[in-house]
Amino acid sequence: MKKREKAVGRCLLTGVEGPLVKSHIIPRFLADKALGQAHRIQFGEDGRPQLLFNSWADNTIVVAQGEKWLADIDTTAATLFRRLGLSWRHFPLTGDAKRAQIGAFDSELITITVAVEDAAALRLFFLSVLWRCAVSSRVEFAEIFLSETAIQQLGRIILGIEQPSDSDFPSVLVLLTSQGEPQVHAPMAQSIDMNTLGFDLPNVPIFRFFFDGLIVHMGRQLNDNSLLEAWGPRVVGSKPELVLIARSYDGSSQEINLDHLKRTLFDDHPEQAMRIYRKLWEMDARDRKAK
Repeated sequence: MKKREKAVGRCLLTGVEGPLVKSHIIPRFLADKALGQAHRIQFGEDGRPQLLFNSWADNTIVVAQGEKWLADIDTTAATLFRRLGLSWRHFPLTGDAKRAQIGAFDSELITITVAVEDAAALRLFFLSVLWRCAVSSRVEFAEIFLSETAIQQLGRIILGIEQPSDSDFPSVLVLLTSQGEPQVHAPMAQSIDMNTLGFDLPNVPIFRFFFDGLIVHMGRQLNDNSLLEAWGPRVVGSKPELVLIARSYDGSSQEINLDHLKRTLFDDHPEQAMRIYRKLWEMDARDRKAK
């Protein structure tokens, strides 16, 4: 059988013309079933369920040279996630983490401070994912919309031509400290209620990314100095440490949203939902038998 030729086009990152290659939008180290053999149900497109056995990828955005830039950023980030224990599959959290209660003694929220010399590399990773989502034509990323000016500036940041300002799409982190059901959520545009995180501040429009237990709240603008000032030392990359807001998965908005989606898909798509769960049960049974 003749091998199918790759489409040729312009790399949206480097500007080079050539064969376009497969590029993961959400890197495999955060969504690949081979890590822990966790079979994920994808929710995101109108609440319809489907199985996702690998991370989302796009074959239309970069040539091999551009993918190499992104892959290098991903490799550095994967090392940080593993070393610091920043996602469910990489738990436990590093033993150097310092915890402090937020608000009342019985509050479910804590802060976790983790020393990290290369916080800027983690921030570059988040910015690169933002760029990928913004340029991708996949429906899962439709809510991530940026101006052409912002997209071009992010591209220059990824290529090392420019250094990002701390006020460019400031990002803060929320860690779910107990593991929930393996899941993949498409990034969303939403407003965050800062009061629920213990801050007496107005609601903030953000992009929300879910990375296997780590939630990234990211501002939507370049040069957002007011958000940088409001979030202060929690902004990733502004200091050689990470200051995370943390809480248990139980009762979190992530659990509530997933439960709502599961109820909705069984109500609205009962036949498809049953096919998916039947497939999952069969795969789990095979895995148990193989062990």
